[in-house]
Amino acid sequence: MVFKRIKQKLIRILFYEQWSLLVCNLEGTIIKPIVPPKNYIWADPFPIEYNNKTYIFVEQQIGSNNGTLGFIELYPDLTYSSFVQILEKDYHLSFPNVFTVIENDQTIWYMIPETHENKTIDLYKATNFPYAWNYEKTLMKNIEAVDSTVFYYDSYWWLFTSIGIKSYLRNKNLSLFYSDTFPSDNWIPHPQNPICSNLSNSRLAGAICLNKNTGKLNRSAQNCVKNYGTEVNINEILQLDTFSYKEKKINTILPERSSHAVCTHTVNYSKHFILRDIKTRILCPFN
Repeated sequence: MVFKRIKQKLIRILFYEQWSLLVCNLEGTIIKPIVPPKNYIWADPFPIEYNNKTYIFVEQQIGSNNGTLGFIELYPDLTYSSFVQILEKDYHLSFPNVFTVIENDQTIWYMIPETHENKTIDLYKATNFPYAWNYEKTLMKNIEAVDSTVFYYDSYWWLFTSIGIKSYLRNKNLSLFYSDTFPSDNWIPHPQNPICSNLSNSRLAGAICLNKNTGKLNRSAQNCVKNYGTEVNINEILQLDTFSYKEKKINTILPERSSHAVCTHTVNYSKHFILRDIKTRILCPFN
């Protein structure tokens, strides 16, 4: 543990590290890197295609300040806008999980950001998508949870999240809850909790998604054995009900060493794009 801390300190001194984004086609080929300004990070991308526009919701962090949430618009020629901030708090924010719910034939836009420093899982609702969001409800309180995602499947709303009072435990354990209504503050814990308990394949690396080729649900997970977000595993969900949860790993996404990437920890999908993030590490110049 002491050696690891010394190594991390030396890396911070000798190298410049930065989280940035990769726009990929549906085959996974990189078609556009998006690099923020120096001393900024853009991470946890959630792409949304709506009204013939593409928005990439991200966490932005400047230096050692708390993360804030916002979006970048990706234009058809793959150029992009500046960052538009949508949420800032006096605690760290990340993982802007944006999704839709159909209510009375209307599309409602929701967002569940990571707010573990506030000890809540909070829900926000768009009042003017994508620009304006209001607090809607606390789904869980008195809980230190990260990278939460909610989706509807087989008559239930399912909530995946990683819980722990220390980062090691949050990286190691994945828990599952369900409810028959949404929004809800009454979530029933799955009897197998934690449904996954290891550093290599537990903490979420994006939203649960439907693989259109197989018709199966896929869950992306971070490998945190060596470092936080060393790589991303793709798991196929084999069984999901109120009694049982089963999955199998079907693929692994590695950071692009040719781009000086050492970590990748988020992957999300839209109709035409796959969005990922990478952490690059470049030796600092010495004068």
